[in-house]
Amino acid sequence: MKSRLIVILAATLLLASCEKAAAPPAYTPTLASAPARAKVAEYTFAVTPMSNFRDVYDVFQPIMDYMNARLPDARLVLEVPRGLDEHEHQLAARSFAFALSNPWHTWRATQTGGYTIFGKFSDDANFHGIWIVRKDSGIKSLTDLKGKKICFPPKSALAGTMMPRMQLREHGVDPLRDVSVTYVGSQHASIMEVYTKGAVACATWPLAWINFQRLNPEESKALEARFPTTSLINQGLAARNDVPPDLVRRVAGLLQGMDQTPEGKKLLKMVPVRRFEPAITADYEVVQTFMEKYKKAFPAD
Repeated sequence: MKSRLIVILAATLLLASCEKAAAPPAYTPTLASAPARAKVAEYTFAVTPMSNFRDVYDVFQPIMDYMNARLPDARLVLEVPRGLDEHEHQLAARSFAFALSNPWHTWRATQTGGYTIFGKFSDDANFHGIWIVRKDSGIKSLTDLKGKKICFPPKSALAGTMMPRMQLREHGVDPLRDVSVTYVGSQHASIMEVYTKGAVACATWPLAWINFQRLNPEESKALEARFPTTSLINQGLAARNDVPPDLVRRVAGLLQGMDQTPEGKKLLKMVPVRRFEPAITADYEVVQTFMEKYKKAFPAD
């Protein structure tokens, strides 16, 4: 009897073992690696400080986003140098793949920095210098500035400094002897110098004045623009010579097509500029002509 019980117990254990072996394995999920993202080449796109740093960044970063959404194989990275001198030095060092610069810096980049001009702001008549004075200043003409304290943005500002300095000379006011001059770090700071009565008048250019009015509506009520200079060709777009030509063509096409889309028109209005248009290096030879005249008038600069 005892042996029979042993046999039955062994058979029971063997049966349980077989049933366990026959059970399907527990489900274990297999985690696949995420597909690797294709690397997208990055290209710096510098914008000259046209008013103040923060405003230029806020206006042009959405434009970079607009273009990047339409460039599947490239990414434009906005750079806004802190000042005109920094922009000029970095341009000379070929630090930027693309650059939107004042006409003088644009022209110089083609002569010494290995850049090619492919576009520009439209409406050249808008590229000129202006003077900002307080409405209660009593300044009625440029000759009224004699003996007064005036202000300029950085010396390398073409429309904001160079062109107004030439204008003063042509109207019988010597900027080196007849006035007391202060240079400040930006177009915005130049205008604020007049608002705070640190200077009787300051030089700037229309785009900076328009943006100042937008950002500082209350302060603007005390000021007004007078005495425009003659005009010159507008801000230029240049690409470094090692940027793939196909990418330059596509970037040019996107910029020049912005005025054809509702989103693009809205972004252009914030600059503000009506549109971007094609340009070539030869278009900027007029800047060289102006600079030759300027250097004769101010050889120490």
